[in-house]
Amino acid sequence: MRNKFSAWILLLVLHMGMAWFLIAAVKLIISGGEVNGITGITSGWEAADSVVDDMLPARDKAVRLRTDISLAMGNEKIGDIYISEERLLREPDVLDETEVSRTAQYINSFYREHSIPTCITVFPAAAEIYTDCLPEYANVPSQLEAIDSFYEQTDAKIRTVDANHVLSTFKDDYIYYRTDSRCTVYGTYNVYRSLIRKMGYYPVSYDSWTISHVKNDMRGDLYQTCLYDGPTPDILDVYTCENSSEILSMRSFDGENWSDSSFYCAAALESENAAEFYMGKPVLLTSIETDVENGKKLLVFKDTFCDSMLPFFTQHYAYIDIVDMSCIDKPITEIVEPSDYQQVLIMCEADSINNSTYFSYMAE
Repeated sequence: MRNKFSAWILLLVLHMGMAWFLIAAVKLIISGGEVNGITGITSGWEAADSVVDDMLPARDKAVRLRTDISLAMGNEKIGDIYISEERLLREPDVLDETEVSRTAQYINSFYREHSIPTCITVFPAAAEIYTDCLPEYANVPSQLEAIDSFYEQTDAKIRTVDANHVLSTFKDDYIYYRTDSRCTVYGTYNVYRSLIRKMGYYPVSYDSWTISHVKNDMRGDLYQTCLYDGPTPDILDVYTCENSSEILSMRSFDGENWSDSSFYCAAALESENAAEFYMGKPVLLTSIETDVENGKKLLVFKDTFCDSMLPFFTQHYAYIDIVDMSCIDKPITEIVEPSDYQQVLIMCEADSINNSTYFSYMAE
């Protein structure tokens, strides 16, 4: 009892300290006061930034202290993250039936307007797969029923791949990161195999790929939230195929300018967001030309959850245009010409179909 009382006192002190830092930052923004030599009315934001920068080391210590105290009190949940020695798992959000239905209708409108063969998959949260890693007392909401309802509400001619079924089959393998919310490349590869069959191609066999480890100590977005280092760090892989097609050009458009781009962002490996190694930060449109001699063009709508899967499709298409749903701010017809494509692929995590705004631009 005494240990629990002491833990509560420490936790109270911790929250009071963090609140003080926030109040100080807000005061500086409002007053345009002085900190570290920065003065003037316009310096409020810079001053607040300086305070935050100065407190970052303390922030890490505070987060670790909060986690240690919570675990010492028998609480295995930090915010929305469940902690185990094997992995960290984010509690799935409850999907809104109305939003999910709207998303399906926007996709249907796009399909009926343009009549392009379309395939869809929705990735489940890792907590749907690894229920055995959750505490016995955890009452975690499931998104699977809403995902199934989403599939059912899409046009009957749109092909779907149940990513939950595919990934559950391989749950004993390394298909989700232990410290990040996303799938590993091996996880996305297995979904790619099912998708590409539905799209009319044979997948490149697993034995054809050479796997290179580019980082073996990644701590992902879940770790950054709680700073609990119990689970083994994650591995980032690159798959290459000896007789693979070659990328002739790859360029990205941020809404204003075009620039050369790549599937892999080496600079991300040294950052806290190492998973951005795949595709880097989101951009509106990425256009790829390969040496595949079939003339086929694929239009992909995706979120960042699916970035590591994209290189697999370069083995099957001469041209691929990739639209990041989180970056769309205008009708899709102002970004690309849908009639140019022979197929459309929509792939995202479950939380994305819960935001119909992402897909509303497809129907305009």
